Amino acid sequence: MRRQLRTGRGVAIMTAVALVVFVGRALWVNGIVASVPTGFAGSCKTQASVPGIEDMEAAGGKVFVAVASARGPDGRDGIYVLKDGKLSKLAGTPKDFHPRGISIFHGPGGGLYLFAVNRRSSGRFSIDSFEIAQDGTALTPQGTIEGGLLTDPQDVAAAGPGAFYVSNNSAKSNLTRQLAGYGVLPGSEVLYFNGMTFKSVADGLYGARGLLLAPDGTHLLVASLTTRSIKSFDRNVFSGALTEADSLTLAVAPEKLSLDSYGQVWAAGHANLFHWRAFAADPQARDSSQVFRVSLLNGVPQDSSQIYGNDGSEIASASVAVSSAQGLLVGSSLDNKLLNCTTR
Repeated sequence: MRRQLRTGRGVAIMTAVALVVFVGRALWVNGIVASVPTGFAGSCKTQASVPGIEDMEAAGGKVFVAVASARGPDGRDGIYVLKDGKLSKLAGTPKDFHPRGISIFHGPGGGLYLFAVNRRSSGRFSIDSFEIAQDGTALTPQGTIEGGLLTDPQDVAAAGPGAFYVSNNSAKSNLTRQLAGYGVLPGSEVLYFNGMTFKSVADGLYGARGLLLAPDGTHLLVASLTTRSIKSFDRNVFSGALTEADSLTLAVAPEKLSLDSYGQVWAAGHANLFHWRAFAADPQARDSSQVFRVSLLNGVPQDSSQIYGNDGSEIASASVAVSSAQGLLVGSSLDNKLLNCTTR
């Protein structure tokens, strides 16, 4: 009897410890005690009013902007280009087109090709590709890729004329999806499309969001929302296979990643994911914004520094930032503006 009591007591203690660990992890990754240093060494203005900005990427002296709201489809959704201070919508996309993430491939002949995660009004997903006109004013459709593995794609990283990586929420049940959303369980993967088929090349990930191919071409960077980090994977350029290399913890939960002309990574994210979810549910519950610059060494993130911080009055829940000759552009999938910041 005493042995049974000791065994029962041990199981109860182990269960309690496990529960404390799970709860503690959930509170930490969701930023329950996170603070937001505010400030920017310059000034910002609203560049344009749009339904929301899911992603941005600079190429060819222009910035391409994926306009769509995380709150739902809008007739203004599409791919836009910012050139000479003007934001213009590009023709050539399908009628039912709501881009969630984009990536640009530089072709060997100097041409630019844009890949986009498209979440259709029906809830179905596809990866659509386009050739960008030389003057940057239009898109020519190249193809649409669908597949059963695309359960909830978040972002795409072009790896060749017809090859790309996709971050994908892979949790099957509603309970698993909810637990993964709070960082209690993993529930994400990275898929690779080799021109013919999809395959999973990294699984068991926590909150995989933004993807970025490092300048050396041999590393893939993954923004992990629910580990508050950027993970680096060694990449086999022939097979597309990934091997986890290292990671860098940030003061925020990052969403999308971008690369500047100096080879530095820019990440925007959320200090407190509870506040972020509250803003998603109620547009009046504005959330803070932070933007970080991350240095790389041989494709691996080394350190980060906050460049922009705001309490949400200027822009709320920033999810992507791009540094280019046109300024530091900051966007949010939940706020209806594109912010342009310049240093003094």
